[in-house]
Amino acid sequence: MGSPNNDQNTAPDPVRGSIRAAITARLIQHAVANGIAEQPLLAAVGWSSATAPGPDVRVPFPKHWGVWQQIHSQGVLGDFGLSFADSFELEHLGVLGMLMTHSATVEEAMSHQTRYQRLLLDVPFKVTRLLPTRIVIEHPVLPIARKFPHMIGAGLGYWVKLLRLLLNKNVCAKNVELPHPPLASPERYELTFGTHPRFNAERIVVEFDRALWDAPVQAPRSGIEAYLRGRASALLQDLPSYGEGIDRVREYIVEELRHGRPPTLNGAAKRLRTSTRTLQRSLQAAKMSYNALLDHTRQQLSIEYLADDRLSIGEVAVVLGYSEPATFYRAFKRWTGKAPGAYRTGL
Repeated sequence: MGSPNNDQNTAPDPVRGSIRAAITARLIQHAVANGIAEQPLLAAVGWSSATAPGPDVRVPFPKHWGVWQQIHSQGVLGDFGLSFADSFELEHLGVLGMLMTHSATVEEAMSHQTRYQRLLLDVPFKVTRLLPTRIVIEHPVLPIARKFPHMIGAGLGYWVKLLRLLLNKNVCAKNVELPHPPLASPERYELTFGTHPRFNAERIVVEFDRALWDAPVQAPRSGIEAYLRGRASALLQDLPSYGEGIDRVREYIVEELRHGRPPTLNGAAKRLRTSTRTLQRSLQAAKMSYNALLDHTRQQLSIEYLADDRLSIGEVAVVLGYSEPATFYRAFKRWTGKAPGAYRTGL
Protein backbone atom coordinates (compact mmCIF):
# COMPACT_ATOMS: atom_id res chain seq x y z
CA MET A 1 0.00 0.00 0.00
CA GLY A 2 1.39 3.36 -0.97
CA SER A 3 2.00 6.30 1.33
CA PRO A 4 0.66 9.48 -0.28
CA ASN A 5 2.17 12.78 0.78
CA ASN A 6 -1.29 14.28 1.16
CA ASP A 7 -4.56 12.49 1.76
CA GLN A 8 -6.69 15.59 1.23
CA ASN A 9 -5.84 18.57 -0.93
CA THR A 10 -9.02 20.63 -0.95
CA ALA A 11 -10.20 23.14 1.61
CA PRO A 12 -13.31 22.02 3.52
CA ASP A 13 -16.64 23.70 2.92
CA PRO A 14 -18.09 23.93 6.45
CA VAL A 15 -21.51 25.12 5.30
CA ARG A 16 -22.22 22.18 3.00
CA GLY A 17 -20.71 19.45 5.20
CA SER A 18 -22.38 17.21 7.75
CA ILE A 19 -21.40 14.86 10.57
CA ARG A 20 -22.89 11.61 11.83
CA ALA A 21 -25.56 12.33 14.44
CA ALA A 22 -24.07 9.80 16.86
CA ILE A 23 -20.99 12.03 17.22
CA THR A 24 -23.09 15.06 18.03
CA ALA A 25 -25.10 12.99 20.50
CA ARG A 26 -21.94 11.82 22.26
CA LEU A 27 -20.73 15.44 22.48
CA ILE A 28 -24.02 16.51 24.06
CA GLN A 29 -23.90 13.65 26.54
CA HIS A 30 -20.33 14.53 27.50
CA ALA A 31 -21.26 18.17 27.94
CA VAL A 32 -24.24 17.38 30.16
CA ALA A 33 -22.05 15.08 32.27
CA ASN A 34 -19.75 18.10 32.73
CA GLY A 35 -22.51 20.38 34.02
CA ILE A 36 -23.71 22.05 30.81
CA ALA A 37 -27.46 22.65 30.58
CA GLU A 38 -28.97 20.12 28.19
CA GLN A 39 -31.86 22.04 26.63
CA PRO A 40 -29.79 24.71 24.80
CA LEU A 41 -27.63 21.93 23.37
CA LEU A 42 -30.64 20.01 22.13
CA ALA A 43 -32.19 23.19 20.74
CA ALA A 44 -29.08 23.76 18.62
CA VAL A 45 -29.83 20.56 16.66
CA GLY A 46 -33.61 20.45 17.12
CA TRP A 47 -33.66 17.23 19.15
CA SER A 48 -35.90 16.23 22.03
CA SER A 49 -33.27 14.04 23.71
CA ALA A 50 -29.53 13.44 23.59
CA THR A 51 -30.03 10.03 22.00
CA ALA A 52 -29.04 10.07 18.34
CA PRO A 53 -32.23 9.89 16.20
CA GLY A 54 -31.00 7.01 14.01
CA PRO A 55 -27.90 5.66 12.26
CA ASP A 56 -28.67 7.38 8.96
CA VAL A 57 -29.25 10.85 10.41
CA ARG A 58 -26.62 13.49 9.68
CA VAL A 59 -26.18 16.84 11.39
CA PRO A 60 -25.16 19.82 9.22
CA PHE A 61 -21.90 21.29 10.47
CA PRO A 62 -23.43 24.67 11.35
CA LYS A 63 -25.79 22.88 13.76
CA HIS A 64 -23.00 20.73 15.19
CA TRP A 65 -20.94 23.86 15.75
CA GLY A 66 -24.01 25.37 17.40
CA VAL A 67 -23.60 22.72 20.10
CA TRP A 68 -19.95 23.71 20.53
CA GLN A 69 -21.02 27.37 20.72
CA GLN A 70 -23.43 26.56 23.55
CA ILE A 71 -20.70 24.62 25.35
CA HIS A 72 -18.29 27.54 25.14
CA SER A 73 -20.88 30.16 26.04
CA GLN A 74 -22.02 28.27 29.16
CA GLY A 75 -18.47 27.78 30.34
CA VAL A 76 -16.72 24.49 31.01
CA LEU A 77 -13.53 23.36 32.69
CA GLY A 78 -10.39 24.04 30.69
CA ASP A 79 -9.86 20.38 29.90
CA PHE A 80 -13.32 19.78 28.37
CA GLY A 81 -12.05 19.22 24.83
CA LEU A 82 -9.18 17.07 26.08
CA SER A 83 -11.45 14.90 28.20
CA PHE A 84 -13.84 14.48 25.27
CA ALA A 85 -10.93 13.19 23.17
CA ASP A 86 -9.78 10.93 26.00
CA SER A 87 -13.26 9.37 26.19
CA PHE A 88 -13.09 8.15 22.59
CA GLU A 89 -13.17 4.38 21.96
CA LEU A 90 -12.87 2.48 18.70
CA GLU A 91 -16.42 1.18 19.06
CA HIS A 92 -17.61 4.77 18.52
CA LEU A 93 -16.45 4.42 14.90
CA GLY A 94 -18.77 1.48 14.21
CA VAL A 95 -17.88 -0.39 11.02
CA LEU A 96 -14.93 1.92 10.39
CA GLY A 97 -13.49 0.96 13.77
CA MET A 98 -13.92 -2.72 12.91
CA LEU A 99 -12.01 -2.30 9.66
CA MET A 100 -9.24 -0.45 11.48
CA THR A 101 -8.85 -3.19 14.12
CA HIS A 102 -8.61 -5.77 11.33
CA SER A 103 -5.80 -3.82 9.66
CA ALA A 104 -2.28 -5.22 9.64
CA THR A 105 -0.54 -1.88 10.19
CA VAL A 106 -1.30 1.70 11.21
CA GLU A 107 -0.85 2.70 7.58
CA GLU A 108 -3.64 0.33 6.52
CA ALA A 109 -5.86 1.46 9.39
CA MET A 110 -5.36 5.11 8.49
CA SER A 111 -6.12 4.35 4.85
CA HIS A 112 -9.50 3.00 6.00
CA GLN A 113 -9.97 6.19 8.03
CA THR A 114 -9.37 8.26 4.90
CA ARG A 115 -11.35 6.09 2.50
CA TYR A 116 -14.43 5.72 4.67
CA GLN A 117 -14.34 8.95 6.67
CA ARG A 118 -17.65 9.96 5.08
CA LEU A 119 -19.25 7.42 7.45
CA LEU A 120 -18.38 9.94 10.17
CA LEU A 121 -18.21 13.26 8.32
CA ASP A 122 -18.37 14.08 4.66
CA VAL A 123 -15.92 16.99 4.54
CA PRO A 124 -12.17 16.42 4.99
CA PHE A 125 -10.74 18.25 7.98
CA LYS A 126 -7.15 17.12 7.92
CA VAL A 127 -4.12 16.77 5.74
CA THR A 128 -1.68 13.97 6.48
CA ARG A 129 1.91 14.31 5.35
CA LEU A 130 4.59 11.66 5.69
CA LEU A 131 8.02 13.15 6.29
CA PRO A 132 11.24 11.14 6.68
CA THR A 133 10.96 11.14 10.49
CA ARG A 134 7.44 12.39 11.21
CA ILE A 135 3.75 11.81 10.53
CA VAL A 136 2.12 15.24 10.31
CA ILE A 137 -1.65 15.60 10.76
CA GLU A 138 -2.76 19.17 10.20
CA HIS A 139 -6.20 20.72 10.45
CA PRO A 140 -7.06 23.90 8.53
CA VAL A 141 -7.24 27.01 10.70
CA LEU A 142 -10.81 27.92 9.82
CA PRO A 143 -12.32 31.06 11.40
CA ILE A 144 -14.96 28.89 13.08
CA ALA A 145 -12.24 26.76 14.70
CA ARG A 146 -10.58 29.76 16.34
CA LYS A 147 -13.86 30.51 18.12
CA PHE A 148 -13.98 27.09 19.78
CA PRO A 149 -10.58 26.15 21.26
CA HIS A 150 -12.10 23.19 23.14
CA MET A 151 -13.12 21.74 19.78
CA ILE A 152 -9.55 22.11 18.51
CA GLY A 153 -8.15 20.25 21.51
CA ALA A 154 -10.70 17.49 21.02
CA GLY A 155 -9.83 17.21 17.33
CA LEU A 156 -6.08 16.80 17.86
CA GLY A 157 -6.54 14.68 20.97
CA TYR A 158 -8.60 12.24 18.89
CA TRP A 159 -5.56 11.31 16.78
CA VAL A 160 -3.42 10.58 19.82
CA LYS A 161 -6.13 8.43 21.42
CA LEU A 162 -6.76 6.65 18.10
CA LEU A 163 -3.11 5.64 17.78
CA ARG A 164 -2.98 4.58 21.42
CA LEU A 165 -5.97 2.31 20.88
CA LEU A 166 -4.66 0.87 17.61
CA LEU A 167 -1.22 0.14 19.04
CA ASN A 168 -2.39 -0.67 22.58
CA LYS A 169 0.33 1.43 24.13
CA ASN A 170 0.95 4.94 25.40
CA VAL A 171 1.77 6.78 22.18
CA CYS A 172 3.11 10.31 22.66
CA ALA A 173 2.96 13.08 20.08
CA LYS A 174 6.27 14.59 19.02
CA ASN A 175 4.82 18.04 18.45
CA VAL A 176 1.46 19.73 19.02
CA GLU A 177 0.58 23.27 17.92
CA LEU A 178 -2.60 25.05 19.00
CA PRO A 179 -3.73 28.53 17.87
CA HIS A 180 -4.94 29.65 21.30
CA PRO A 181 -3.64 30.20 24.86
CA PRO A 182 -3.56 27.32 27.36
CA LEU A 183 -6.95 26.33 28.73
CA ALA A 184 -5.71 23.79 31.27
CA SER A 185 -2.55 22.98 33.20
CA PRO A 186 0.59 21.74 31.43
CA GLU A 187 0.16 18.41 33.19
CA ARG A 188 -3.35 18.01 31.75
CA TYR A 189 -2.15 18.64 28.21
CA GLU A 190 0.70 16.18 28.70
CA LEU A 191 -1.80 13.53 29.82
CA THR A 192 -3.66 13.79 26.51
CA PHE A 193 -0.78 14.44 24.11
CA GLY A 194 2.26 13.04 25.90
CA THR A 195 4.03 16.35 25.31
CA HIS A 196 3.59 20.05 25.99
CA PRO A 197 1.88 21.87 23.09
CA ARG A 198 3.08 25.10 21.56
CA PHE A 199 0.27 27.64 22.11
CA ASN A 200 -0.77 30.71 20.11
CA ALA A 201 0.66 28.97 17.04
CA GLU A 202 -0.19 29.67 13.42
CA ARG A 203 -1.14 26.04 12.77
CA ILE A 204 -3.37 23.29 14.18
CA VAL A 205 -1.09 20.29 13.97
CA VAL A 206 -0.04 17.10 15.75
CA GLU A 207 3.05 15.12 14.76
CA PHE A 208 4.14 11.57 15.53
CA ASP A 209 7.20 9.41 15.04
CA ARG A 210 7.25 8.16 11.42
CA ALA A 211 7.98 4.62 12.63
CA LEU A 212 4.39 4.35 13.92
CA TRP A 213 3.11 4.27 10.34
CA ASP A 214 4.54 0.79 9.79
CA ALA A 215 3.76 -0.54 13.28
CA PRO A 216 1.39 -3.54 13.55
CA VAL A 217 -2.10 -2.92 14.88
CA GLN A 218 -2.50 -4.48 18.33
CA ALA A 219 -6.07 -3.44 19.13
CA PRO A 220 -8.59 -6.12 20.11
CA ARG A 221 -11.37 -6.72 17.60
CA SER A 222 -14.18 -4.21 17.89
CA GLY A 223 -17.51 -5.22 19.40
CA ILE A 224 -19.40 -4.76 16.15
CA GLU A 225 -17.52 -7.73 14.67
CA ALA A 226 -19.40 -10.13 16.97
CA TYR A 227 -22.65 -8.45 15.96
CA LEU A 228 -21.95 -8.86 12.24
CA ARG A 229 -20.78 -12.43 12.75
CA GLY A 230 -24.02 -13.24 14.55
CA ARG A 231 -26.21 -11.69 11.85
CA ALA A 232 -24.25 -13.42 9.07
CA SER A 233 -24.33 -16.80 10.85
CA ALA A 234 -28.09 -16.55 11.33
CA LEU A 235 -28.49 -15.75 7.64
CA LEU A 236 -26.35 -18.69 6.51
CA GLN A 237 -28.43 -21.07 8.61
CA ASP A 238 -31.66 -19.80 7.07
CA LEU A 239 -30.55 -19.84 3.42
CA PRO A 240 -31.29 -22.93 1.31
CA SER A 241 -28.35 -25.24 0.68
CA TYR A 242 -26.77 -25.43 -2.76
CA GLY A 243 -24.61 -28.39 -1.77
CA GLU A 244 -21.59 -28.54 0.51
CA GLY A 245 -19.07 -27.10 -1.95
CA ILE A 246 -21.22 -24.13 -3.03
CA ASP A 247 -22.26 -23.48 0.57
CA ARG A 248 -18.60 -23.26 1.58
CA VAL A 249 -17.99 -20.71 -1.18
CA ARG A 250 -20.90 -18.67 0.18
CA GLU A 251 -19.46 -18.91 3.70
CA TYR A 252 -16.13 -17.68 2.34
CA ILE A 253 -17.86 -14.69 0.68
CA VAL A 254 -19.66 -13.77 3.90
CA GLU A 255 -16.48 -13.99 5.97
CA GLU A 256 -14.40 -11.90 3.58
CA LEU A 257 -17.06 -9.20 3.35
CA ARG A 258 -17.38 -9.07 7.13
CA HIS A 259 -13.65 -8.43 7.43
CA GLY A 260 -13.63 -5.73 4.78
CA ARG A 261 -11.77 -7.87 2.26
CA PRO A 262 -12.84 -8.33 -1.39
CA PRO A 263 -13.96 -11.95 -1.96
CA THR A 264 -12.52 -13.37 -5.17
CA LEU A 265 -12.91 -16.55 -7.16
CA ASN A 266 -9.22 -17.35 -6.63
CA GLY A 267 -9.61 -16.77 -2.90
CA ALA A 268 -12.61 -19.10 -2.77
CA ALA A 269 -10.70 -21.81 -4.63
CA LYS A 270 -7.82 -21.54 -2.16
CA ARG A 271 -10.23 -21.79 0.75
CA LEU A 272 -11.68 -25.01 -0.71
CA ARG A 273 -8.17 -26.26 -1.60
CA THR A 274 -9.05 -26.70 -5.22
CA SER A 275 -8.23 -25.05 -8.51
CA THR A 276 -10.10 -22.10 -9.93
CA ARG A 277 -11.08 -24.14 -12.97
CA THR A 278 -12.45 -27.00 -10.84
CA LEU A 279 -14.46 -24.56 -8.77
CA GLN A 280 -15.86 -22.91 -11.88
CA ARG A 281 -16.98 -26.32 -13.16
CA SER A 282 -18.68 -27.06 -9.83
CA LEU A 283 -20.53 -23.76 -10.02
CA GLN A 284 -21.56 -24.41 -13.63
CA ALA A 285 -22.85 -27.84 -12.64
CA ALA A 286 -25.06 -26.07 -10.09
CA LYS A 287 -26.17 -23.69 -12.87
CA MET A 288 -24.48 -20.77 -11.13
CA SER A 289 -21.52 -18.44 -11.61
CA TYR A 290 -19.26 -17.02 -8.94
CA ASN A 291 -20.42 -13.47 -9.68
CA ALA A 292 -24.06 -14.54 -9.42
CA LEU A 293 -23.38 -16.21 -6.05
CA LEU A 294 -21.55 -13.09 -4.82
CA ASP A 295 -24.41 -10.87 -5.98
CA HIS A 296 -27.06 -13.06 -4.34
CA THR A 297 -25.09 -13.26 -1.09
CA ARG A 298 -24.76 -9.48 -0.98
CA GLN A 299 -28.48 -9.15 -1.60
CA GLN A 300 -29.37 -11.45 1.30
CA LEU A 301 -26.86 -9.79 3.63
CA SER A 302 -28.15 -6.33 2.75
CA ILE A 303 -31.69 -7.30 3.73
CA GLU A 304 -30.40 -8.85 6.95
CA TYR A 305 -28.40 -5.74 7.92
CA LEU A 306 -31.04 -3.20 6.92
CA ALA A 307 -33.57 -4.98 9.13
CA ASP A 308 -31.56 -3.78 12.15
CA ASP A 309 -31.03 -0.09 12.85
CA ARG A 310 -27.58 -0.54 14.37
CA LEU A 311 -25.84 0.10 11.03
CA SER A 312 -26.23 3.15 8.85
CA ILE A 313 -26.91 2.58 5.17
CA GLY A 314 -23.39 3.78 4.40
CA GLU A 315 -21.99 1.16 6.80
CA VAL A 316 -24.10 -1.55 5.18
CA ALA A 317 -22.57 -0.58 1.84
CA VAL A 318 -19.06 -0.87 3.31
CA VAL A 319 -19.58 -4.29 4.91
CA LEU A 320 -20.99 -5.54 1.61
CA GLY A 321 -17.75 -4.56 -0.08
CA TYR A 322 -18.93 -1.49 -2.00
CA SER A 323 -16.41 1.35 -2.09
CA GLU A 324 -19.12 3.87 -2.98
CA PRO A 325 -22.60 4.02 -1.41
CA ALA A 326 -24.08 4.95 -4.79
CA THR A 327 -23.03 1.57 -6.20
CA PHE A 328 -24.82 -0.20 -3.36
CA TYR A 329 -27.92 1.97 -3.83
CA ARG A 330 -28.13 0.95 -7.50
CA ALA A 331 -27.59 -2.73 -6.69
CA PHE A 332 -30.20 -2.72 -3.94
CA LYS A 333 -32.77 -1.08 -6.17
CA ARG A 334 -32.04 -3.71 -8.82
CA TRP A 335 -32.61 -6.45 -6.24
CA THR A 336 -35.73 -5.11 -4.56
CA GLY A 337 -37.11 -2.28 -6.66
CA LYS A 338 -36.62 0.09 -3.71
CA ALA A 339 -33.89 2.39 -2.44
CA PRO A 340 -32.26 1.15 0.81
CA GLY A 341 -33.72 4.03 2.83
CA ALA A 342 -37.25 3.42 1.54
CA TYR A 343 -36.90 -0.29 2.22
CA ARG A 344 -35.72 0.33 5.80
CA THR A 345 -38.50 2.83 6.44
CA GLY A 346 -41.10 0.34 5.25
CA LEU A 347 -40.00 -2.45 7.58
